[in-house]
Amino acid sequence: MKKTWFYRLLFSYFPIFFSLTSILVLVTFLLLSEMSQRETANGNQQLVRHLMQLIDYSLKETDSALIKELETDEKLRGFFQGEGAISYFDTYEISKRIHQMGGPDSLIDSIYLYRYADNMVLSTNTFMPLERFGDREFAAGRADRGMLYELSGPRTYMEFQDQERYPASVVSMVRKYPLLQGGQGLVVVNISLAKIGKRLEELTGPGSFVEIRDAGGAVIAGPGGTGEKLPGSTLSRLSSDYTGWSYTGGVHDDNVFKYVSLFSYVWIAASLIVVIVGTVWMTYVTRRNYKPIEEIMDRIQLYSQSRSSKLSRKGQDEFKFIEQALDSLIDQSNTYQKMHEEDSIYRRRHFFTELLEGNRAIDREEWERETKRFDQPGAFRTLAVAIYEIDKYPAVQSSYSQRDLYLLKFVLNSVVKELAETHRVTVWTEWTAQHQLTALYQNAREADEAEDALLRVTGEAQAWVKDNLEFTVTVGLGSAVDDTLQVPETYVQARQALDFKASAGPNRVISYRDAQSGNGELYRQLPLIRSFARAFRTGDENWREMFQSVFREVRVQRLPREELVQVLGTFIDHLYREMVELPPDMQDVWKNEIVGKLNELRDTFDWSGEMESRFAAILEEFSGRLREQQESRSHYKLICEVKDYIDREYANPDLSLNQLCEKFGMNGKYVSRLFKETFGEKLVDYLVGVRIAQSRRLLEETSLSLKQIAAEVGYLHDISYIRAFKKVMGTTPGDYRKSYEKSVL
Repeated sequence: MKKTWFYRLLFSYFPIFFSLTSILVLVTFLLLSEMSQRETANGNQQLVRHLMQLIDYSLKETDSALIKELETDEKLRGFFQGEGAISYFDTYEISKRIHQMGGPDSLIDSIYLYRYADNMVLSTNTFMPLERFGDREFAAGRADRGMLYELSGPRTYMEFQDQERYPASVVSMVRKYPLLQGGQGLVVVNISLAKIGKRLEELTGPGSFVEIRDAGGAVIAGPGGTGEKLPGSTLSRLSSDYTGWSYTGGVHDDNVFKYVSLFSYVWIAASLIVVIVGTVWMTYVTRRNYKPIEEIMDRIQLYSQSRSSKLSRKGQDEFKFIEQALDSLIDQSNTYQKMHEEDSIYRRRHFFTELLEGNRAIDREEWERETKRFDQPGAFRTLAVAIYEIDKYPAVQSSYSQRDLYLLKFVLNSVVKELAETHRVTVWTEWTAQHQLTALYQNAREADEAEDALLRVTGEAQAWVKDNLEFTVTVGLGSAVDDTLQVPETYVQARQALDFKASAGPNRVISYRDAQSGNGELYRQLPLIRSFARAFRTGDENWREMFQSVFREVRVQRLPREELVQVLGTFIDHLYREMVELPPDMQDVWKNEIVGKLNELRDTFDWSGEMESRFAAILEEFSGRLREQQESRSHYKLICEVKDYIDREYANPDLSLNQLCEKFGMNGKYVSRLFKETFGEKLVDYLVGVRIAQSRRLLEETSLSLKQIAAEVGYLHDISYIRAFKKVMGTTPGDYRKSYEKSVL
């Protein structure tokens, strides 16, 4: 007996076996390689980060010590303010003090002071005029710049013009004195690049390297010069937020990935042994598994010889012979299965959709004919449509597999039908959308009685789903009609009722007669939305109360989803107009992150309560980041005091930029610029905004005349007040008061 299939089966396994074993060996090798690379890269990155933090800490500590000395040391202050009237002993004390700032572990190379009044320079070694000082060009150049603090790039430093030794390579920290004005002199702290390089050599081993470059690409320290290729493989790159320097780390190629030596001839020999053992094992298992096939072949052959000569094994392999026997059996079975069934499910759903949407007129005669065809009861006195919508369907869809979702929909469909039967109501249900089950109720009662019965039926179905399933449904219920031609009308009513889910909330039954909106006078909330947007931008804590006030009015209005989307769009538009006044970095956060979240909320919210909570969470997130950005500025506390002073003294007609300058002892342009950087609004505009906001409150809550209100909010002349009010609000105070009184009535 030929064993054709035995050999085919056996030799079909061998390529798979050899391929898999080879791939496993290769994957093992690559896995070890990848693990080693990852560990090497992680270790190098930690080293580079440690070096960066160490250098940043040293520079910050040096800068902090310098600031402390400038603020507390009377002799240093006397040097800059004395215009040369200090004694030689004081000069020696100052020189000794700045010498003590550079300790043995410090990165400082040298320090010198430059006084503008008489162009004198004081260092640890000399006290001379600027024109004789070796670093005069650098000192004079920084004196002409407007920056109060600067960290220079790499440069050479000479203290004396005729200095014979090689000049020192340094980067310089420059601070002007006084710290906030810089009009009397400057202090230059030279950081030694040699000391930075030495520190790198101490902390990096012979197998790795670290290179430091400034923001312009110049080399601070490292193994190579500008433009030279690094001597090895680069594994990590970091950038310092404090200095702007970039740190590049890596390892030398001759020391990388020594794990390759692990792959030796021992591994190869072991793999070959495994392949040979596997081959013998597969041959034995294939022979043993072939025995049942051989027995089947023998029995079929014996049966065919006793019955007829139709089945013959000559020239065929084992499975061809079995296939011939099965084909003969299938042919005999197919003679009894020549039935063609209509696609009744499709026809049923198509007729249901036409009935609901009114694409064509379906009278009672056609209704009875089609319902009889579909085995659907056709008798009714009234008809009504209810739509069961699964709440938060995207979340439900992501929580269940497709099979489980079909099962849950089947359960919902069955519950709707069973509850209708208990109330002696006939129902025809179809899924008209992925998340909507539409039910056409056929009732033997009159319209009013039928609607009351359907409220009970749909209410029980909604409650059953809430108590027994992991999701909820909201039901939109149309009014009862007495003709099939009016079914599209009750269907539209059910959809309109379901639209009010956005205001009424999920997990409830909403009938068409209950789904009525308010008076639609949300336009009177526009000033409050505008004030909210401004308060949110300036960091006024009252923005939360304003936000809640608008949504309280929204809940009273009972708006459909379309109008709620318009309200949210109004919020987004006013916020966007305010955000363009923020610093560029916060504008980028708003445009690139927050706007996308707000647009997603507008498209996906289920009801007004969810919209309010998600909207508030997004605003709280951005508010926190905005506050962190504002508080990170050194002048934030002072500017907040200026803002609080304006909030208290806005009614003072003498309140102006000049008075604020005198009050806080700062330059007018400087205060205005800091205010703009912090709150995104000019100081003068903020004062006008506070006064107009307070005047609006007086217009709404009191009957004071315009002249009295102008005086209450700090305007000497009512004409100036009216002009400012119209510029901000777009209307005069008198017209504003009239429109507000009409909206209240």
